[in-house]
Amino acid sequence: MTDVTEEKVKRKANNDLIRFVTFNVNGVRTFFHYHPFSQMRSSLKEVFNYFDADIISFQELKTDVLSISKWGKIDGFYSFISIPKVKKGYSGVGCWIRMLPENHPYHNAMKIIKAEEGITGLLSVKSSRSKVRYRDDKQLGLGGYDNLGITDEERLLKLDSEGRCVMVELACNLIVISVYSPANSGLTEEGESFRMDFIKVLFNRIRNFNKMGKKIAFMGDINICRDLIDSADCLNNANINLNTNNTGSIVEEKYHNDSVVFILNPQTPHRRLLNQLLSDCIIPELAEEGILIDSTRQIQGRDRLKMYTVWNTLKNTRPSNYGSRIDLILITDDIKDHIKDSDILANVMGSDHCPVYTDISLKSLSREVTLGDYKIPRFEARYRYNLQNHNVLSMFAKRSKTTPNTISESDSSSKGSSQSTTPTSSFPSHNTSKNVAANRTKSIDKFFKVTKVQSARTKSSMPNSKEDSGITLHTTKISRNEEGFKPMKDVFGKPPLCNHGDQCILKTSRTTENPGKKFWACDKPRGEPNDPNASCGYFEWV
Repeated sequence: MTDVTEEKVKRKANNDLIRFVTFNVNGVRTFFHYHPFSQMRSSLKEVFNYFDADIISFQELKTDVLSISKWGKIDGFYSFISIPKVKKGYSGVGCWIRMLPENHPYHNAMKIIKAEEGITGLLSVKSSRSKVRYRDDKQLGLGGYDNLGITDEERLLKLDSEGRCVMVELACNLIVISVYSPANSGLTEEGESFRMDFIKVLFNRIRNFNKMGKKIAFMGDINICRDLIDSADCLNNANINLNTNNTGSIVEEKYHNDSVVFILNPQTPHRRLLNQLLSDCIIPELAEEGILIDSTRQIQGRDRLKMYTVWNTLKNTRPSNYGSRIDLILITDDIKDHIKDSDILANVMGSDHCPVYTDISLKSLSREVTLGDYKIPRFEARYRYNLQNHNVLSMFAKRSKTTPNTISESDSSSKGSSQSTTPTSSFPSHNTSKNVAANRTKSIDKFFKVTKVQSARTKSSMPNSKEDSGITLHTTKISRNEEGFKPMKDVFGKPPLCNHGDQCILKTSRTTENPGKKFWACDKPRGEPNDPNASCGYFEWV
């Protein structure tokens, strides 16, 4: 994979470019467990500064209302967050826009004009004292609600029930669309129907924006591989087809360096719809309808292979770079010449996906912006989730330093918050919290009290345990042979050697045909067939 250092994350120019970053974080809390984010004290502001980003889209936040105060009050950024209405701790999309200083050339251009949750315009936002649907108020909604392909409102509302999209309109006439598209991982008819409905409505909305004269930045986890070279599985299947002289839906394209790459002719419905949206599609009849271009391919070229952005963690395919590219930043075709840099950051950990960035000059969008009585949209997280006057996490008061072991998880997670607020009198007082914590500690000690029986061998290794702690452990050394345990080789036999000449590992089948049945397999992760560091495919039932 491409060597990506912290220095490369920095953009080539500062004031002249705006950086877009998309990242499926697979849980906004858990990615802070990985370097370099583990050193950032759960601060999204530090994460955004690390990427040197101005417009950021995160997908699969997997957060809830109680935690949004941590992710929705980021000093120096506007925050727009959508979470599921039905499935808690699932999906979720966030879009953050940097508040540029007044002396920045794009200070006015980056102002937020409107912001909207969802793709249908049927969701509501609080306006004055009542709730209003976006499509019913021109001052709130972005427009483009006609001819979406579906008229049933119940069916449309279902598409917006999982927190999958955020749309933000900037003063420079650019609409930023942050999306986490459905994948239908379960391969069900219902899942595929939902997926196709979502894609059709969203793509029709994008086309409507284009007809309105808007520029578009469509970014996120699209969950569609546009070409064969964007999927390791598809490439392998294509090699099989080519070896049997059955090219099927594979077409050939030659590049300036005389290399030949086989590209998938997009006949699957979701792939076809995506390619119809792209003016840089290699299928001429599909490209005619396209209005967006793939910014990463624009810079990296159409002949760069293995530019994957997601890998299968269960099969550990990231080390061998056997994955797919489904995280994209698509930009309106007529500003493609203003894309100055774009790439994947494959070595940045923290998720089963990796970040993607694109640097764009907004000079092409520069215009006289008259903001008038500028107001931040009501969908901004501080208003949408009522974060202006207090922090939800502040009700969990910090414990006294004399009881360090009783600090709650809420206290530790609030350290990285960019802003804090003193709790009101209605919240629990510090002394009350300390008493509760002390009682809880006593209860825990009592619960884990152990019978005072100890073997002579344990006493000799812990001579002061009885006097110092008042707790005596009962330990008994159990002989594995006495209990009927046997070494693995006596039960399953000696591990065979795979085609690499290495010992195989023992695995358990999880298929419906052979549930729980043991088998030997190569220890290396799945990868390209000719890769010596990838699995040789050895398989043998025990």
